Amino acid sequence: MTGLFQDIRYGCRMLLRNPGFTIVAVLTLALGIGANTAIFSVVNTVLLAHLPYKDVDRLAMIWGSNPSRGEPQFPISAGDFTEWKAKNNAFEDIAASYDNEVTLTGAGEPKLVLGYALTPNYFRILGVEPRIGRTFSEEEAHPGAPNVVVLSDKFWRNTLHRDPQVLGKSITLDAKSYSVIGVMPPDFNYPPQTELWLPMEISGSVSGDYEHRYIRVVGRLKPGVSAAEAQSRMGALESQIAGAHPATDAGNGASVEPLRQELAGDIRVPLLVLWGAVGFVLFIASANVASLLLMRAASRRKEVSVRVALGAGRVRLLRQFLTESLLLTLLGGALGVLLAAWWAHLLMAIFPNDIANLSIPKVEAIPMNPNVFWFALGITLLTGLVFGSVPALQSARADANDVLKDSGRGLTSSSRSTRLRRALVMAEIAVSLVLLASAGLFARSFQRVAQGDLGFQPDRVLAIQIFLPPNHYPFGKPQKQSAFINDVLGRLRMLPGVSSVAATNFLPLTGFWGSTDFLIEGQPLPKAGVKPKADNRLATPEYFSAMRIKLLRGRTFMASDRYESEPVAIISSGLAQKHFGREDVLDKVLNLGSPEHPDRWRIVGVVSDVKAFGPDQAAHADIYRPLDQVPFPLLAFVLRTPGDPSALLKPAEQAIWDVDKDQPIFKALPMNVLAAQSVTLRRVSTFLLAGFATLALLLATVGLYGVMAYTVAQRSHEIGIRMALGAQQKDVLWMVLKQGARVVLVGEACGVVGVLALTRTIEGLLYNVSAKDPLTLAGVSILLALVALIASYIPARRAAKGDPIVALRYE
Repeated sequence: MTGLFQDIRYGCRMLLRNPGFTIVAVLTLALGIGANTAIFSVVNTVLLAHLPYKDVDRLAMIWGSNPSRGEPQFPISAGDFTEWKAKNNAFEDIAASYDNEVTLTGAGEPKLVLGYALTPNYFRILGVEPRIGRTFSEEEAHPGAPNVVVLSDKFWRNTLHRDPQVLGKSITLDAKSYSVIGVMPPDFNYPPQTELWLPMEISGSVSGDYEHRYIRVVGRLKPGVSAAEAQSRMGALESQIAGAHPATDAGNGASVEPLRQELAGDIRVPLLVLWGAVGFVLFIASANVASLLLMRAASRRKEVSVRVALGAGRVRLLRQFLTESLLLTLLGGALGVLLAAWWAHLLMAIFPNDIANLSIPKVEAIPMNPNVFWFALGITLLTGLVFGSVPALQSARADANDVLKDSGRGLTSSSRSTRLRRALVMAEIAVSLVLLASAGLFARSFQRVAQGDLGFQPDRVLAIQIFLPPNHYPFGKPQKQSAFINDVLGRLRMLPGVSSVAATNFLPLTGFWGSTDFLIEGQPLPKAGVKPKADNRLATPEYFSAMRIKLLRGRTFMASDRYESEPVAIISSGLAQKHFGREDVLDKVLNLGSPEHPDRWRIVGVVSDVKAFGPDQAAHADIYRPLDQVPFPLLAFVLRTPGDPSALLKPAEQAIWDVDKDQPIFKALPMNVLAAQSVTLRRVSTFLLAGFATLALLLATVGLYGVMAYTVAQRSHEIGIRMALGAQQKDVLWMVLKQGARVVLVGEACGVVGVLALTRTIEGLLYNVSAKDPLTLAGVSILLALVALIASYIPARRAAKGDPIVALRYE
């Protein structure tokens, strides 16, 4: 320990004696370690955070699947669930749920609350106990049982103001009184953003329904059963069910996804790509510091030779130099953690929360918790040991005879050290090219997404989403809903600045959607279970003009297309082309029922395709029907205005409340905000990757400059002789530039190979851009070469302008 303390004290003195070297090395490491720590804090929050469930690795979501129909995951029917629960041999138990939005009244303004109906065993499977009270019993899920509800901690705190006597109290949901029996813990948030839970039961006639798919299933794996094995077993079971029920389940399988992976959603892959990118940045920063340490070791050869002559052993020298490396990295790590804390605030500000089209966990904070600090310490120590060991080993090989050599050669670095520094710079350039190319591909991809045509014009449109409570607007009384919609449309139309107004069920870019099977009269019936599908969209007559959706053929809806009149439909151009080809579709008939029980709708028009899930997602086939002919509880009103749509927000909300004072509004915002949100994940990923690539380019440039400057300094005697013998400035300049160019070209060649090797990793994240795009590869290669040329030119020009007399005087 005495020797270790001596090494630390001596290392501190050496770092203080060379403040320029120390500052550059510490800042370089701080940038690399800080970037890694900041991204890890996000990874830790989103992908690795503790989940408040028992044995979370044994929890999984189970979905239906039909890849042949382009449906990798979907909810299942009550009939499927009943058979899964009785016959599966992969899960200890499974539970069912479905989302159940309810309207809360009697606690201020009417509010739409995101609820979930679930079977009583749901909480037991997750292994979570309530914070207050209890969860549901089996009896409370039976018809006729008292209405009970379990609340989230957030709902209890924000809506009921932490009422300590909440148990047994009643709240009004959809005009029905529910007794509160429990409050869940603060960290329980499943499904995400759920505010309350209601009991459900699957029994009787419902258990034989294989047609309506609305149930989401969670299960706890049996001990020793992996998710992959469960996938195989559940797939086999669903295939048996599909064979017994071909009309509804033909071709169906099952998809088992671990719960942790399910919760990470669409951000998992982009986040891992960014984490890999900052790993490359740390590699470049560490390589730079290793190169600096090698150059510094060369200048300390005489000092080391003296120590060897006085009896210092190789192990003692190795320990001394490793101690100095670790001191540097610890200083860089400490500063990096401070930078990471600041960057975490920036990442929190740009994190893509509340993206309707994507499954992304809501992140309210990115904490710098102990896991993050342990990670920072780990990569700091690893960096110091891995990249500090190379110069330490070089220095420990010093020869005591060097102290007797008085020539300048004794102070120069060995050819092995020179080759190693050049190899490090080549690696930096290669990695920089990989990052620059990836950033360029992401940027081109984002540019094409941002310029993509949505099929409608979101600018200057205000959207207001509501959910009609079933107790006020029963499904069996469509006239009451139609009266409400028409009354609201009339009031909205009278608002100043409104040019057109309409209503629909599934507003594009909101993430809400539903589909329907259909048959085409006059065409052969498809095989059982493979009926074509289309998104089920409902709209009022002015919807297409308000959204600027182009009418290609026929007509749009009219006021006369009402509940009692002939059922009519408008289809998207993609559906028309796929199923009718060049045939005239007008007056053709779609059957949305079955051959035995037809539900006929005459096609009266064709409109352009709409990318309802974002510009980077394929347009779905759409069937539009008049909202007056098909009642639906989910509604969105759209108002087009020549001015700022936000100015209409309050008047539009009041117009709705003037018709029904108890009607909650759960979302209201301009459509261009939704359009911007739909590409937020790509925008943030591109921004961060471009930032990391720029940082990598800067560090690689500094590294190349350092190596070239040091090489020129080491060759000053040789350059002086050349110039004394008649070499011109341009000859010296070209000689140094040629040496730098070789390093750059080899590094770029390795970088291109690296980009091609990563093709599969990033291909799925790009849009309309190939991962092997030659234009991007050529562009970033030229950019990197130009920057590297500048880094080489500065020391080359200094060498060319040097005085040969000064260069020779030392000898």
